[in-house]
Amino acid sequence: MKLKGKKVFITGGAGFIGSHLAERLIEGNEIVIFDKLYRNALKYTSLGQHKNLKLIKGDVLDVKTIEKSIGNSDIVIHMAAIAGIKTAVEKPTTTLKINLMGSYNVLEACRKKNVKRFIVFSTSEVYGPHVYEADESRATIIGPIGKPRWVYAMSKLASEFLADGYHREYGIKFTSVRPFNVYGPRQIGEGAVHNFIANAVKNKPLIVHKPGSQVRSWCYVSDMVEAMEKILTNSKSEGEVFNIGNPHATSTTLQTAKTVIRLSGSKSKIQLVDFKHPEVDIRVPSIEKARKILGFEPKVSFEDGISKTIEWYRKHQ
Repeated sequence: MKLKGKKVFITGGAGFIGSHLAERLIEGNEIVIFDKLYRNALKYTSLGQHKNLKLIKGDVLDVKTIEKSIGNSDIVIHMAAIAGIKTAVEKPTTTLKINLMGSYNVLEACRKKNVKRFIVFSTSEVYGPHVYEADESRATIIGPIGKPRWVYAMSKLASEFLADGYHREYGIKFTSVRPFNVYGPRQIGEGAVHNFIANAVKNKPLIVHKPGSQVRSWCYVSDMVEAMEKILTNSKSEGEVFNIGNPHATSTTLQTAKTVIRLSGSKSKIQLVDFKHPEVDIRVPSIEKARKILGFEPKVSFEDGISKTIEWYRKHQ
């Protein structure tokens, strides 16, 4: 089912996943993107010229601008955040401030403007360092104090609890989304597949964190945004948390690097390096809940997704 006739407000909508989501929803809906444009993937699209898109440059810490911009939106999708482990480790206080206060500010604006539907983007990091076929009922795990890698997970989990609180106190219907290792064209910033492909097309070394046996399930971005539209068009998703990923596209990080080299025909070499921060040994989702409630099934195989992404990087590097 396609979403139609809605005003959709997307914080962080100029980013990697947000820009793909805007593309999917743009026909038949009014899309408002609210973004600092720090990582601007929109520049790789023609969305800027579309009559249904409005782009507002703004900061989720700016309360007045958020309230004014949300206006009479039907749906708010909150994706704006400090994302990625590297940034969280280097700037833990900034990560907490933007991710926590930003979520609070957006939810407060939703309450004041009587927005009825709120989607919060979380992370698979909330499951901790060892995640195999974890479902949404599994207890979330935050790492120990003094290990700033887990600052990101904590801030995202707190945003989920905050959205649930606004649902219970103020009746804002929310859904929480926990993506598992999404990749694809226009990925800006961090991400193993992004780094591998960006280097492979230039025949530069591919850096793999030791030991290389870490397991990941890779989800192509078109599958991610398809799941998002299913959430937006299914009332049974309200008040729920969903893992979104592709458990069939599972590989070690070392094997992923080798696959990128093979499919790109690159002359790159692989370098195994030490990683000084806590590592996630395995991250494989259970998507049974999304299958049952949403009818979600990832369509893009790992090698097809990698090939599509390589093709895009060749054109834009």
